[in-house]
Amino acid sequence: MDLQTQKKRYQDNWKKYQPQFGSIPWESIPDFLYFIEIIPSITLQKSGEKITQSLKKVVPNAKGLWVPSERLHITLALPGRQGVHFEGNDIKFMEKKLKEILKKYQPFEIQLGSINCFPNVLFREVYDETGQLYQLHNEICHTIPFSEKPEYRFENYLPHMALFYGQASKGGFDNPGFDRKIPQEKMLIEKVCFGKAKNITKNTYQKQILKEFTL
Repeated sequence: MDLQTQKKRYQDNWKKYQPQFGSIPWESIPDFLYFIEIIPSITLQKSGEKITQSLKKVVPNAKGLWVPSERLHITLALPGRQGVHFEGNDIKFMEKKLKEILKKYQPFEIQLGSINCFPNVLFREVYDETGQLYQLHNEICHTIPFSEKPEYRFENYLPHMALFYGQASKGGFDNPGFDRKIPQEKMLIEKVCFGKAKNITKNTYQKQILKEFTL
């Protein structure tokens, strides 16, 4: 998928979901959700924190979870929950397959771009000019069949870095201080993480990285 097509997908997403943003409340996750994700560098985490602080002024009455800088990530796939989407013996299978897939990849760059949203998520767009991020996602999903939300895989995969989950005022984007276009930042992908996490409350979060795979 070329860069122009990617940006059009994000533009279409904004037109569709911007009127609906903030309409779905944030909910805790009672059981561990297994993930395959990319974690940004400390420098990009600090940049993300500045963007979040700016957005908080635009949507000051937001009710939900502002993602702390150390928890920023880009999801490649969500295998789901043990006992629901897969069984305990599938964890080693996933680790093995990820190792086999990721040893074929070298570090590559993507771009973090503008602000966008889903009905319950505020996020940064992710541009994949080389196509390797989409290729990696597709290969993982073809090899690891488990998924919490299979409808968002393959051609419906829209890579993003979530900044906020929950409800917010629909008028926030009309604030004169809001501009969804922000400077792009390069992000070097050198490592992929496999782990599990759950939000018990807004202030109680558990996350465990089970394996890290270096490209």
